[in-house]
Amino acid sequence: MSNTNWHNLVGATLKSLLEPVGIEVRVEVPVTSSSPRADLILIRRQEGGWTEAQRLLLSDGLWDLEVDHILVELKITESLNEETLTRLSTYDTLFLESAGLHRQQLQSLLIAAISPRPEFLDRFVFLPVGPRGVYVSQPLWGGTIRLILLNELADEKRNAPLKCFSSRREERKKAFQTIKQTGLFRISAAFGQTVVGLWRLLMQSSLNSPEMEGVTPEQVALLGREWLDFLVDIMPEEELFAIPKLEHLLVQGRQEGLQIGERKGRQEGLQQGIQEGEANMLLRQLQRRFGSVPDWARERIARADSASLEIWGERVLEPHSLKEVFGD
Repeated sequence: MSNTNWHNLVGATLKSLLEPVGIEVRVEVPVTSSSPRADLILIRRQEGGWTEAQRLLLSDGLWDLEVDHILVELKITESLNEETLTRLSTYDTLFLESAGLHRQQLQSLLIAAISPRPEFLDRFVFLPVGPRGVYVSQPLWGGTIRLILLNELADEKRNAPLKCFSSRREERKKAFQTIKQTGLFRISAAFGQTVVGLWRLLMQSSLNSPEMEGVTPEQVALLGREWLDFLVDIMPEEELFAIPKLEHLLVQGRQEGLQIGERKGRQEGLQQGIQEGEANMLLRQLQRRFGSVPDWARERIARADSASLEIWGERVLEPHSLKEVFGD
């Protein structure tokens, strides 16, 4: 999907996950001092190596790298080919020179959502190294390229944030479940909103569906406001209200705004914000699939509860008519 800036979405996810533990994440990295920015992600650590807390949040294929700079090219909806490898090798050389780095300070790698054919791995001599889903190749033109295949990564907490972008729906589902079960979404408000927003998009759509076209990190975060609902359900009240800026986040959860009051009022405001987001998302999906949405459908959506909106959102991918979506 050419109009979806996947490096921005993945970069925003990694920023919200890793920057709280002191790892810098940059997107649209300049590979030379005068060139335009490329669609790359740069992960940079402080001198002295990874801390234990940082290693726990870095996926397989990243946490074992003993370099200060990791240059990442993403392939989310496109397959790998020789041009991809050549381009990354070029970026690697240019960035090495422009940043004034030594070879041992930089590792360039590919992260691919779509698993390549075995012939591709054989042709370019990608050999498995370390954990499942991680490969290394030494191209004829020099250097070393590391490859991370999201569909193959183990179902572990450290891999879950990246596996949310796997091409296989079942792998994405397991990743989101891992994030929820391990409480990883609580690492920061930004990460919580991002991952819940991605869940709402990527569990109802394929990576190259029309609903993903042009999606920005800001839109993902807006859809993810319901992350607070998880906190309200699972955290003791004294811990919940000790979260910095909680009141500000709760107010944002409603487009109309509510006066902050007792806990019941907070929950009601949050729930209304969630339903508004779900309703808007459903209307957008219906408009993309069927064109105009009649008044009777808009009225049903406006009156619906969150459970109904979720059911209709799942149905919209299959039916051939609006009546099938609403079960009529």
